[in-house]
Parts: sequence; structure tokens; C-alpha cells
Amino acid sequence: MAESDQRAVAIRKNMERLRALRLAKQAEDAKAAADAPAAPAAKKRKKVAR
Repeated sequence: MAESDQRAVAIRKNMERLRALRLAKQAEDAKAAADAPAAPAAKKRKKVAR
């Protein structure tokens, strides 16, 4: 019983650590996306009547 409790605590601790890492990465990605200039739209070629 004690072993399963220890494993459960270790799993919760690891999940909390991973969640913090994921949230930090998402915040960093969102900031980088906001700082980066928007990509210019591709120019469309005009069709020439023949």
C-alpha cells in the first residue's frame, strides 16, 4: 500500500513538473508568434488575355 502511494505521489509530482514546462513553452511560443511580423501575402499574377 505504501509503495503504491509513493508511486502515485511521484507520478503527480512529475505531471506537475511537465505541466509547468508545457505552459512555459506555450507562453514562449505565443510571445514569439506575437513578436514575429506577419508573413506577407503571396503576390497573385495577373492573367493576360491572349
